[in-house]
Amino acid sequence: MKIVLMITTLCLGSALSFAQVGATPVADEQRVQATLRQVTVFLTRAQLSSHAVSTLDVGTTRLVIDNVPAQTDPQSIQVSGKGDAIIQGVQFRTNFLTKASKPASLQRLEDSLRANREAYELLTVQEEVLQQEKKLILANQQVGGKTTGTTVKEVADMAAFYRERLTKIGQELLLLNRRMVEQKKRVERLDAQVTEQNAKRERPVGEIEITLTAKSKTPVELELSYVVSNAGWSPIYDVRVRDAKSPASLAYKAQVYQNTGFDWQNVRLTLSTANPALPGSQPQLSTDYVGFYEPRPKFKAASDNQMLQEVVVTSGNGGSQRSMSKASALSAPQLVNTATVTQAVDQPTNVSFVIALPYTILTNSRPQLVDVQTAELPAIYRYELTPKLDNDAFLTAQITGWDKLNLLNGPARIYFEGTFVGESSIDLTAAEDTLRLSLGRDKRIVAKREQVEDVNSRKTIGSNQRESHSYRISLRNTRQEPIDLTVYDQIPVSTDSRIEVSLTDAGGAGLNSETGKLTYRLILQPGESRALTFRYEIKYPKGRVLSE
Repeated sequence: MKIVLMITTLCLGSALSFAQVGATPVADEQRVQATLRQVTVFLTRAQLSSHAVSTLDVGTTRLVIDNVPAQTDPQSIQVSGKGDAIIQGVQFRTNFLTKASKPASLQRLEDSLRANREAYELLTVQEEVLQQEKKLILANQQVGGKTTGTTVKEVADMAAFYRERLTKIGQELLLLNRRMVEQKKRVERLDAQVTEQNAKRERPVGEIEITLTAKSKTPVELELSYVVSNAGWSPIYDVRVRDAKSPASLAYKAQVYQNTGFDWQNVRLTLSTANPALPGSQPQLSTDYVGFYEPRPKFKAASDNQMLQEVVVTSGNGGSQRSMSKASALSAPQLVNTATVTQAVDQPTNVSFVIALPYTILTNSRPQLVDVQTAELPAIYRYELTPKLDNDAFLTAQITGWDKLNLLNGPARIYFEGTFVGESSIDLTAAEDTLRLSLGRDKRIVAKREQVEDVNSRKTIGSNQRESHSYRISLRNTRQEPIDLTVYDQIPVSTDSRIEVSLTDAGGAGLNSETGKLTYRLILQPGESRALTFRYEIKYPKGRVLSE
């Protein structure tokens, strides 16, 4: 028989913290550990799915699932299962006295701290032995007896012994002290890390109390689902290009993090592009009014009685507003976010990535890289150059087919010809049919921009002045293959109708009249050199000075 699901919301009384933790459990209470099986990670927050088994006695039993994060959203708790019993109620409570279970990562840190402390103690023992040996040698420096003389050879042998042994002891102590300093630093770092992790365990933990009724002793299996904060994921990409003739390889990865207080050990992951932190309802426009500004009239100073009356009235109104706000907050249906959470994965505007292999995500807020998908994408490669700003040419990839991969905005690490060339970003808001990525500089494209001095001039004609300007861009391709090159430059754009700017010689460039941007598109053969020249003229009233 399937257990009847009785809970979708949480009663007000469950918001109170569990005040009787530590008291002797009543006979009808059983504490059960739930096993985490699956996690759906949203961009912020995560939905955890756990499994628990128990055996119920006749009558009413309260099952307490005690390994639940304190950041659980009570409104999101869902319970179902199998067994000859009925669920009477489910509530969430906070346990302030019990620590969270020790995660495996903390256990490994403590084991490492213990081993390093023992290693440090062993070094201190070795140091003590050497110091005692040194003291023993120095305390027995007398050569020969009191009644007999000492030969020169005996003195020489003893001096050689002191010199050799004390030097050896000094060298061993020097090396030992260095090792002790490093070992002590290692112990201190581990101790600080363990202290930090234990401090996190001091936070309260959550508990889910499930009240069930059975007519006979019966086993039950429970499936629990709840949403927690302090978890989420963000995209990151690796873009690899073998050469300027091959398609681009894009690896879509997720940086998954969680700090819930419990490790997610070997769980099935689903990554959702939903964001339950955002409102689930479409915003509605309200009427936007416009009118003339009317300054407030200035009043004369009022008497003390009048001021007191005004204060009382204002205070009364403000109090009413605060009471209404508080009442609205209490009556506001918190289930709206829950509906958004539970439906977000199934929304057609969201995408879920079911990860084939199980993962372990530790509760330390450090991102764990999870592979999502890879794809080979068609790409057109062009060199782009803006010599007015930088003499280096940049290889860019114009990637198509990206719109089928359900990408999100995020950073991208770029690799070209097997070498990491830097970081870029995938900005879908700027992409149209193609996704543009920079693959770094190429010093084998040589460029130089200079002003042509013999063309620059300033003439006065009537009531106007005319200025002529000319620039030359020298290019050379030292690569062993032809390149597709785009060169950008610009002419000024007038902001005053009395100033006229005209392009007298474009030199083969296309002009954007709104921005003044010049664009040259050309193919440079291996070893080829070429010069691009453009000229423009500025006409403005005589006696005025231009500002650029």
